[in-house]
Amino acid sequence: MTMSNYVQGHSEYTVANHERRTAESDAAYLLPHIKKADRILDVGCGPGTITTSLAKYASSGVTVGIDISAAVLHKAKTLAAQASISTEGPGSVAFEEGNILERLAYDDNTFDIVVSSQLFGHLPSEDMSLKALIEMRRVLKPGGILATRAGLEQHFYPPSLDLDRLWGGNLSRALAKGKPEVDLIATKLPALFRKAGFDADGGKVRIGADGRVFSGPETREWLAWRAAGQLKEGDPFRQSWLDAGITEDEIEETVAAIKKWAETEDAWSAGLQCDMLAWK
Repeated sequence: MTMSNYVQGHSEYTVANHERRTAESDAAYLLPHIKKADRILDVGCGPGTITTSLAKYASSGVTVGIDISAAVLHKAKTLAAQASISTEGPGSVAFEEGNILERLAYDDNTFDIVVSSQLFGHLPSEDMSLKALIEMRRVLKPGGILATRAGLEQHFYPPSLDLDRLWGGNLSRALAKGKPEVDLIATKLPALFRKAGFDADGGKVRIGADGRVFSGPETREWLAWRAAGQLKEGDPFRQSWLDAGITEDEIEETVAAIKKWAETEDAWSAGLQCDMLAWK
C-alpha cells in the first residue's frame, strides 16, 4: 500500500479517533482465541492502542504492530512508553514500518495470530485486498488465526438530519476516491478469504458481525468535534473529500448537520462491523 492509498491522513482529529480503539472494543471476537505465548502481528496498527492491549493477552509472547506511516508509529511508540509497555522480552510490544502490499520482512509461518482493524476500507479494490490477505496468510503459522474487522455501515438518528448521506455516503466516496461501489469491500471479504487460500468449506472461516451504538451528549459532542476538525481546511481528511468530487458546499452542509445532531437531545447513531476469523 503506497502512502496515497491511505487518504485520511494522521491529523490530531483522525488519530484521536483511532486512539479510542482497544482490543476489548475492536477485537473482542478474537480475544478468546489468544494464548499467552502467542506471537501477534497487528497490520495497519496506527497509534497502537489495539496493539498494546492485545499484548496483555499474549503476556508471555510478543506483539508487533506495523504501519506505513513513520509519524503514526512515532505516536504509537510514545503512547506505549507513557503506558510503561515493555519493548523486549515476554509480553513485549514492538512497532515497525511495514507495507502489507509488499513482501513483509518476516519469514513464512512466523506469527500465531495476524490481526487488522479497519485496514480493508483503505484497500477498496479486490486485487489490493486479496494481495494483502495472501501476505497475511504467508506469515501465519499453520493453525494460526487471521482476524480482520472492516466497517459495513453507519446510521444516524433522527434520519431527517440526512447524515447517512452526508457523512456515511461521502465518507464512502472519499475512501473509494470518488467511485464507491454498492458492495463494500467488507461484504466481499468472505469470498476473498477463500481466494487467499483459507478453507471455507472445511469450516476454517468464520463470518461475524458486531454493532455499536453511540449516544449521550458527551459522545455526540466528541464525535462532532472530531468530524468538524477532520473537515476543516488543511486537514488531509477534508482534502480526501474534495479529491473525491465532494463540493465545499456539501462539506459545510455535513459539518452543520453533525453539529445539529450533536445538539439534538437523544440523537444517536449505530455502526455495523464485519468480523472475520480464519485458521490457516
